[in-house]
Amino acid sequence: MRSLVSRFKMSFVSKCSESKGRICLVTAIVLACFVAGIIIYASSPYSYPGDEYLLSFQGAGNGLGAFFSRTFSITVITGFVFVFSLNKWIFPLGVAVIGFRGYLLGFNVSALCSCFGLSGVLDAVLIVLPCQLFMLFVFILLFCFLTKARALCYGYGRGGLVRMVGMFWLVLIALNILETLLLFIFSSSVILVI
Repeated sequence: MRSLVSRFKMSFVSKCSESKGRICLVTAIVLACFVAGIIIYASSPYSYPGDEYLLSFQGAGNGLGAFFSRTFSITVITGFVFVFSLNKWIFPLGVAVIGFRGYLLGFNVSALCSCFGLSGVLDAVLIVLPCQLFMLFVFILLFCFLTKARALCYGYGRGGLVRMVGMFWLVLIALNILETLLLFIFSSSVILVI
């Protein structure tokens, strides 16, 4: 078991060092989109489109609904990341998808803090931001690893890329479960769904 963990760690560190430039570039773009979301909400808070990303928390049923909505969103984004990593000409579309998710996070966290007062601020700072920022970083790593694998022409046909996508998807679902549990534990009054 220890050797398996050691090999996984070495493989992960190796992939990170191979994709370092891509990771830095995509992370910078996504962080810029996140900040843009905050700035745009701050400049015109009345432009908030509505409740399609915020759900009032009223108990377990609503929390589970938010969990499944986020799971669907995670699955769709993972699919887009996979498809947009297959060709270098559509690489910018993958960055745009992850960047848009970063923008939505910034915009909606600002709305969460503004519209729901102290409860919204606590939810945003203690639960939503850590979990969602980590999810964004997992999407960035997945996209960069996949594009590097395509550039090096390995993994196709052997199931390596599908396994990689599956492992990252499971990590994202685990983060979704953690976020949902934290929302239940802290009896949050609102849930962010992106």
